[in-house]
Amino acid sequence: MIHYSCDRCKRPIEDDAGLRYVVTMEIEATIDSQETSTDGDQDSLLDIDQLLEQLEEEDLEHEGAPIFERKRFDLCPECYHKFIKNPLAKEKLVPFGFSSN
Repeated sequence: MIHYSCDRCKRPIEDDAGLRYVVTMEIEATIDSQETSTDGDQDSLLDIDQLLEQLEEEDLEHEGAPIFERKRFDLCPECYHKFIKNPLAKEKLVPFGFSSN
């Protein structure tokens, strides 16, 4: 029998409840290239060559960084609701006020 635990809080996900959430994330590296002109005067092979050179330069800058990655997480219902409210785990800014001194 397979036993699941929440990847966020590490608690076991009970079999009798039968409810767990699977979160799948895909992370993909992209490169924003400059728009090329569609004029007939430009050589498309030259454009491709320039793009390949740019990719090689950027690969050297980001050496060791994965190009594509897929992650999978099991969440209990409580952690799922927390995840949905704040999926990027951004810190919530707490508004503070100054006294009227």
